[in-house]
Amino acid sequence: MLIGTSNAFTQTDDNGVKSDSTESDASDDVATLDVIKIEAQPLEKKPRHTFSGRAIRSAMGSGGDPIRVLNRLPSVGLLNDFVGILSVRGGGPEDNLYYFDRLPLGYPYHLQGIVSTVNAEVIENIEVYPGGYGVEFGSDSQAVIDIHSRTKTDTPFGGTVNFNPVYGQFFLEGNVGQRGYWYAFGRRSYMEPLFELLPRLLDIESDVVTEVPRFWSYQGKAVYQLSSIHRLVINTIAADDSAKFNFTSDEVSESDLPGTLSSDNPFDSQGIHLYSQKENQFSSVVSLTRSFSRTELSFGEGYLYRNTESVYALRGDLEYWAKFPKTLLESGFVLSRLPSTLISNGARPPEEGDPDYNFRLKRDGEKIFTSTPTISHRLEGYLQAIQQLPSFRYADLYATVGMRTSYFNLIDTFSLQPRGLLGVTLGPGFANVDGLSLFPVDLRFMYGIYIQNPQPYQVLLGQENPEITPSLAKHYVITLQKELRPQKPLVSQMRAGITGYYKDLRDMITYNESESRYQNRRTGYVRGIEISLEHEIGDTFRSWLSYAYTISKRQDSSRDKERFYMYSTPHVLGIGLNYLLGSWEFGANWQYKSGVLYSPLLDREPYTNPFTKNETWLPIYGEPERTAAYHRLDLRFHFTIFQIENWKGGFTFELWNAYNRTNILQVRYNPNFTKEIPIAQLPIVPFFAATLEF
Repeated sequence: MLIGTSNAFTQTDDNGVKSDSTESDASDDVATLDVIKIEAQPLEKKPRHTFSGRAIRSAMGSGGDPIRVLNRLPSVGLLNDFVGILSVRGGGPEDNLYYFDRLPLGYPYHLQGIVSTVNAEVIENIEVYPGGYGVEFGSDSQAVIDIHSRTKTDTPFGGTVNFNPVYGQFFLEGNVGQRGYWYAFGRRSYMEPLFELLPRLLDIESDVVTEVPRFWSYQGKAVYQLSSIHRLVINTIAADDSAKFNFTSDEVSESDLPGTLSSDNPFDSQGIHLYSQKENQFSSVVSLTRSFSRTELSFGEGYLYRNTESVYALRGDLEYWAKFPKTLLESGFVLSRLPSTLISNGARPPEEGDPDYNFRLKRDGEKIFTSTPTISHRLEGYLQAIQQLPSFRYADLYATVGMRTSYFNLIDTFSLQPRGLLGVTLGPGFANVDGLSLFPVDLRFMYGIYIQNPQPYQVLLGQENPEITPSLAKHYVITLQKELRPQKPLVSQMRAGITGYYKDLRDMITYNESESRYQNRRTGYVRGIEISLEHEIGDTFRSWLSYAYTISKRQDSSRDKERFYMYSTPHVLGIGLNYLLGSWEFGANWQYKSGVLYSPLLDREPYTNPFTKNETWLPIYGEPERTAAYHRLDLRFHFTIFQIENWKGGFTFELWNAYNRTNILQVRYNPNFTKEIPIAQLPIVPFFAATLEF
C-alpha cells in the first residue's frame, strides 16, 4: 500500500527562459503518451521520443516509476519484469547513456529494477534518442535517455511523503520569491520485514541473506533567475545499493566459491550550470560537474572486483541563429578528467553472450591480481548546422550536418564522427486543412557514426592491452511521420509513424580467455522496423498502438558462429488507452513480445578439475531456443474523492498482469544438469496508492 501527499504543479519555465530540454514542434519525429502543447522553431526537429511528466505518473503497470514507462516505445524494452535493463533497438545496457539535468546518471534502477533512482514527482519530461541522432550527444553511447526536472512550481511550498513495504520517501519543493525555485528528495529502503517473511513463503535457507539488500537515494536542485537572460542552476543526485549473502556448498558446487557474496555500488553527481538565452538569437548552457561511482563485488575465497571512477567535466553547448529562422548553428565541447582505481583479485565483471560465464580471472590456475590507479583525460567537441533548404511548391526541404571529435588519452585515440539528416515535408500547403488527408507527410533520412571507448578495466585488467580501440557503430535510419492535428479544440487528432533502421557494429570488445585480456573481436548488426499510431481527443481520450520487429545478432570472433544477441526480442507489440471522465480515469495497456533466449540441455559429461581434483558435470547445450511468448495486461483506475480549493484527495488502483499470465524469466538447470527448470516472472499484482495534494 502506498500512502502519500503531494503538491499540485504546472509545467512552466522561468520568465521566458528555455527549460533544460530543447522543445520540439508538432512535426517532430516524436512519439508521446501525453500531448505537450508548445511552440518551437521549425528547425528544432530532433529524432526523439518525448514523455511528459503527467504521462509518466499516469502510465499503467509502473506505479508511477519514471523510467519503467519507456518500454511503451517501439523498439525500447525492459529485459524482464524484475530487472530494469533497457534494450534500445537491439542494443544492450552498455549502449545507453543516461542524463539527469545534465548530470550523468550512474545507474537508472535500485537493485536492478526495484524502483528508479530518480523521483517521478518532479520530472518535466524524458526525451529518448533511440539512434541516428545528431552530434549534440557524445561518445560511449548509441542511445540517450535525457531526463529533465522542472524549474518552477505554482505553490510557495509543497511536498509528498510515501510509504510502502519496500521503501519510504519524501519530496519537498517551493519557490523563492518570483525568481527562485528549489526541491529536495530522499528515499530509503526497509526490506527487513520482507526478508524475514521470505523463508516462510519460498524454499530457501533462512541464513542465505546475511545483510538484507538495501538502498538509498537523494536529489536536490536550486534555480535562480539572475536576469532576463541568465539563469543559475545547482543540482545533485546520489544513490547506493548494497547486499550481502552467504553461500554454502549446498548452493555452490565449486570448492573455492562457498562463502560471502557482497556488493556495494554507490554513485553521486553534482553540478552548477549557467543557462543563457536571447530570443531568436542564441541560447547556451555552461556546466561544471563532478561525478563518482564505485562497482564492488566480492565472492568466495578472496575473489574481489572493485572499480572506482570519478569524472570532473566542463561542458558547454551553444545554439546560435545565423539567420532566423532558416539557419541554426550548434556547437559545444566537453573537457573531462577521469581519475580511477581498479582492484581485482582474480575477478572480472559479467559479460553478455557466455552461457558458461566464469567471473574468475586466472592464469595457470592462479588468480590474477591487479591494482592500478590511473588518471585519464577526454576532450570532445562538435559543430552542427541545421539549414532550411530551398523549397518547392509541394515540398519543404531541410538538412542537418554535423561532426563530433573525440580524443581519449588512455588509448591515445582520436576519432571523427560525422552525422547528418536530410528531411522533406511533402505537401506543406495541406497543414491547415481539416479532415483526413495524405499530406503533409514528413520523410527523413539519418546517418551517423558512433564510437564507444573502452572502459579502464578492459584496458588494464588481466594482461594489459593498450592497443585496444573504440567500438564502432554506423546507423542508417529512415522515418516517415504523419500528423493530423485539426485547428479546432476537442477534435480527434492522429499521429502515425514508421521507421526502418540498420546498425553495423564493429570492433566490439570481449574477453579472450586463452590470452587473459580484452580484445576488439566481436562484430554484429541490428536491423528492424517500428510502427506507431496514436489517437487523441482533447484531454479526454488517448490510445496508442506500436509494433517493432528487430533482428540483433553478434559474432564473438572470426572462429565463432553468428548468434542472436542476448537482449534481442524480435517481436514487440503494445496496445494501450487512457480515458478521463470527470473525476474518473481509466487506463489499460497490453504488451506482447517474443520469449527469452535460453540454451536447451542435450547431454552432460563428467569433468575433473585438474587443480582441485573435484569431480563435477559439464552441460552440453543445443542451439539457442526461445521460451513461450510473453504477454501481459495492466489496468489502472484513478478516482478523485474530493477537491476543496487547493486541496485534492484521491486514490489509484493498478492491477499488473491482470489475467495472471505465467511468463518465463529464464531457464535454469538442476545441479547435475539433468533437468531444465523454468523460472516465472511476476504473477498478478495489485497496487494501491492514496494521495493528498495541497
